Amino acid sequence: MRMDFCPNCFASGFADGVCAKCGYQTRFEGKVYQRALPPGTVLRQRYYLGRTLGEGGFGITYKAFDYTKQVLCCVKEYAPNEISRRSEKGLSLEVLSESVEPPYRAGLKRFFDETRILSKLENIPSVVDITDVFQENNTAYFVMEYLDGANLQQIVRATRGHLPVQRATDIVLQVAVSMDVIHTKTKIIHRDITPENIFITRRDQVKLIDFGSAKQTQTGMRSGLSVVLKPKFAPPEQYSTEMVQGSFTDVYSLAGTYYYALTGKYIPTAPDRLAGQDYVSLKEMNIGVSAALSDAVDRALALKVNYRTRSMQQFIAEIASGMGTPVIQQSAAKRPPVGRPVVSTAQGRAISQQRPPAPGASTAQKRAVSQQRPSAPGASTAQNRAVSQQRPPAPGIQPAQNRAEAAVSARPVPPRRPAVPPRKPQKMAIPYVAVVQGPEKGKKWNLPVNETLKLGRSRVEANLCVEQPSDISRVHCLITWVRDTERFCIRDLSANGVFYNGKRLKKGIDCFVSPPARFALASSLCVIELGVRYEYR
Repeated sequence: MRMDFCPNCFASGFADGVCAKCGYQTRFEGKVYQRALPPGTVLRQRYYLGRTLGEGGFGITYKAFDYTKQVLCCVKEYAPNEISRRSEKGLSLEVLSESVEPPYRAGLKRFFDETRILSKLENIPSVVDITDVFQENNTAYFVMEYLDGANLQQIVRATRGHLPVQRATDIVLQVAVSMDVIHTKTKIIHRDITPENIFITRRDQVKLIDFGSAKQTQTGMRSGLSVVLKPKFAPPEQYSTEMVQGSFTDVYSLAGTYYYALTGKYIPTAPDRLAGQDYVSLKEMNIGVSAALSDAVDRALALKVNYRTRSMQQFIAEIASGMGTPVIQQSAAKRPPVGRPVVSTAQGRAISQQRPPAPGASTAQKRAVSQQRPSAPGASTAQNRAVSQQRPPAPGIQPAQNRAEAAVSARPVPPRRPAVPPRKPQKMAIPYVAVVQGPEKGKKWNLPVNETLKLGRSRVEANLCVEQPSDISRVHCLITWVRDTERFCIRDLSANGVFYNGKRLKKGIDCFVSPPARFALASSLCVIELGVRYEYR
């Protein structure tokens, strides 16, 4: 086992658990992953493993360095946590008993299915790239590009609890465009589109990750798909092995993700909605969402497939229209009957000038027809044109006025909207966290109400990131704004402590403070202010 390099930035000279280059310290590592391979492990004589990025029910993901390409990467290891363990003699995985050997092998096949699916999507910009697949230590690994940034859930929590409409729409539409290509070209459905699986890099690239639940299927076929889902984002058909799944399944999940990004709230689970519980429509939440955009999201979240938006292409078009792009939307009253050809305004004007108006035609149409007068026998084309343009003025009105009146009457009159009484502005408390002393002085975040956020050095694990000084823990403390009591709750999780009013808080014990309040992370080199400002909205 080698420990020549920092497990975070892979710079040389890593000694005594401290990196002089990036400031990483082993003692500040937050969560301890007991089943993970230790930092310094080298796989395939090529991939040097660093710190563990995360562990799920079926796999462990590591930050790594590729000796051959000299680049950072991620290595994902198949390691089901309930049926396997790390061998005491080495790095290999072994099953807990012979009885779980079949499910272990079935899971291994599913792991390889994910790599096979991702390999088909390597040319799609918003999908994470797979660069290598291999077997070692009685299990399997695949290598993918390293993404430096945060997932959509972390970004939403680090803001005021929701994203601006334009920002959330840009992210969701990038995913929708990629999924439209995937559905059309490969017939693959993701089945696990959630805020956690949409990653935004430091360069503002949007990447869709975790295709572990993805399947290749023909839309409309009952193929016995397994029940693998995230309850808040899965449509009813994912709760069954027999119901039809298709592109509309991913549409529902992406629409639920969009709703979360715009509001910071989850829609109820599909079973709860079927039992009568429902969500508040976006247009009723006063967050700057148009009625058209809200209706587009509602259609994509329809429980019954027959009423739901069928494809990503349709979802993209309706969202774009709801955002005010130049897409002409006809009202229900003006929509042409099914089977009748749709003509443009110019074509309609030309036709109306060539035939008499139909019974019940508008005044403008009758006026257009009345302008056509028969030509005199033997008259030239110019004479006919001149005659056709001559109309006797109305009694007592000059010809110029007549023309002006016709022009005004031909203008479309916008429908009148019912008068809406102005809403009285309401005073709203907006809690915030700000760095008022230290290397990162000036950083400031608004806090969501009654939601606990992590403050610390890690860009991945912390919602509120303060990277300097280096004695700040990866997740140093938890902060919550409790609306009912109008106080902040602080819970210390660090190695070097949180100091308030000159005293160190007890680790793991909630401390409630009234705003404005200031406390120090580890030392007086970093001082944090908790406060509340008020706005009328």
